[in-house]
Amino acid sequence: MSGPLAGLRVVELCDELGQYAGKLLADMGADAVKLEPPEGSAARRVGPFVDDEPGPNRSLSFWYHNANKRSVALDLEGSEADRERARALIARADVFLEAGPPGRAAALGLEREALAAANPRLVHCALTPFGQDGPWAHYAVSDLVALAAGGPMCMNGYDAADAPGAPPIHGKGDQAYNTAAHYAVMGILTALFAREATGAGQFIDCAMHEALSSTTEVGLPHWLYAGRNVIRQTGRHAALFRTEPWIHRARDGLDALVYNVGRDNESWGRLKAWMQSRGFGANFDEARFDDPVARQGGRGGAEAGEIMAEVARFVAAHDAEEVYRGAQACGLPWGVVRAPDETLDDAHLHDRGHFVPVTGEGLEGSALMPGAPCVFGATPWELRRPAPKPGEHTEEVLAEW
Repeated sequence: MSGPLAGLRVVELCDELGQYAGKLLADMGADAVKLEPPEGSAARRVGPFVDDEPGPNRSLSFWYHNANKRSVALDLEGSEADRERARALIARADVFLEAGPPGRAAALGLEREALAAANPRLVHCALTPFGQDGPWAHYAVSDLVALAAGGPMCMNGYDAADAPGAPPIHGKGDQAYNTAAHYAVMGILTALFAREATGAGQFIDCAMHEALSSTTEVGLPHWLYAGRNVIRQTGRHAALFRTEPWIHRARDGLDALVYNVGRDNESWGRLKAWMQSRGFGANFDEARFDDPVARQGGRGGAEAGEIMAEVARFVAAHDAEEVYRGAQACGLPWGVVRAPDETLDDAHLHDRGHFVPVTGEGLEGSALMPGAPCVFGATPWELRRPAPKPGEHTEEVLAEW
């Protein structure tokens, strides 16, 4: 077994909330065991599915979030013998990761105090929607509700000119669940580090609501320090007032993201020369454009507005890929807005071996999924096993552990 966490034992009791935390630990080499009911985790019913045909082993979402794990099927709802098996596994684990409302694990016979008494070195992380206590502790939640209540959704949306009266927009991709999972992993790794010094494990109360409320970027400080709310904008940072657009339609119908224009003199000089060589920006040599502050979008200056209007004309006269490559040569972080299939064809990602083939029920051949989130020089990532079938490793894990 490879990976920096090789030899670490993790027991995971998670569905959509929390399963990504277990995946990250498994991807780093931990022996992650997913406890499931006999019919399988509810996360197996989340699409998309192979050929749009639902089934416990056909969820592409489940395949990704549960690769490198083993599955143990136990009837924790109805069997005291299975509850005892779960307790025995956790007694031999380094980490117990549970996700759901407070008290869910205890109701299944996995009380925090009893687990700690049986295994004082256990790092027990409970990932909940709103924490173990407080007035919202038992409120129901989804990824959508968590983004709304946590604050990030308030800053995600469109300019009034693009969509008049548009409400806040739900950023897709399980952003709330996955943000919370990252915080859970940080807490777990930190507690494991502390255990090296003290020899004792600890309980981690990780709340998705708090994870999201601490990742609201510009919105929270503007309110805390100035008492002002930011406004939503299409494809760029929320801000106190409307700023110049960053996304512009190129000649070939694709969109280019134009960011960080004129912030430093070196890149500005290169951009100016490039645009002028194509017949654009003839007036950029005027002294009023020399000050980087005057060139900065979002400050309300006339120069910044002129620059972005000319950049929009420039982009419209070229193909998006040409704009992207040329701006990168100027030292500017511009890019093409890609569709998923274009990302799958990205030569850079393939050159780094980012996508890995995975097999599963209903596939002829294999499909691609993202591989290593980071590359370790001495303990390389590997796809040790595809996502398990329900209970596929029950006897194996019980015998080993």
